[in-house]
Amino acid sequence: MKAIRRLGAVILMLCLVLCLFGCQRDKTVTGFSVEVLDVGQSDCTLLRQGNAVWLIDAGTATERGAILGALADRAIKHIDCLLLTHPHEDHVGNARMLLENYEVGTLIVSPFSADDLTYRLVLEAAQQRGVTCHVASGGEVYSLGDAAVEILLADESAKEPNDASVILRVAYGKTAFLFTGDAELDGETALLSAVGAEKLDCDFLKAGHHGSDTSCCEALLQAVTPTHVAISCGADNDYGFPHEALLSRLDAVGATYHRTDEEGTLCYISDGEAVRFADEKT
Repeated sequence: MKAIRRLGAVILMLCLVLCLFGCQRDKTVTGFSVEVLDVGQSDCTLLRQGNAVWLIDAGTATERGAILGALADRAIKHIDCLLLTHPHEDHVGNARMLLENYEVGTLIVSPFSADDLTYRLVLEAAQQRGVTCHVASGGEVYSLGDAAVEILLADESAKEPNDASVILRVAYGKTAFLFTGDAELDGETALLSAVGAEKLDCDFLKAGHHGSDTSCCEALLQAVTPTHVAISCGADNDYGFPHEALLSRLDAVGATYHRTDEEGTLCYISDGEAVRFADEKT
């Protein structure tokens, strides 16, 4: 009987070790990964390099389970940076929950001032938890493991929240990724005026404003020349996203696009030399 108990204890210990090893393996990413999470008609993108974790936006409150599930599946308990591109509910809806339930290093927000209860509660949660809250400004550079995150534009003069979206570029090795939030034509025009062509040429583009025709204008696509485009939108959404005119513009520049409403969470991986779409999630 004692021998059986000892054997059982050994087996239990081995299981615990394997579980811990698996969690560490899931948290550590070789190369750089971008996962556009399937959060319906909202936005949340997970960036990982090594043990570093960033979240761009936090989805709408109704998609809380999807975000919690994604973080749990990847054994993520610490978020180095939560970046909220602009203060709309479909982008900040779960930010308060994340701040209250995860170790968040830094909160980066748009310069657009919004008198909205949901957004005010986010800022209050950051203050209560002692999380540094920083208002984004163009030209700032941050590290994400071995990747570099540069804020290209955060237009404090924008008249609408969408066009005040924090626009950022992530460089990893020879590859680059561009995220424009919900920036529409005015925001994209401001970006084209403010940033040199070398900063806009990217392998990957997160389509602006859920694939609306008001985003990803021809001039921006010609500057970015993306190989991969990810579109975050809800199935059978009331807006008709992604709009056919946008998809036609993507076809015209030879970009391959994938949609969360049809394929679920979208995963892209860079080894520093090239970016590939991963059918199997990391």
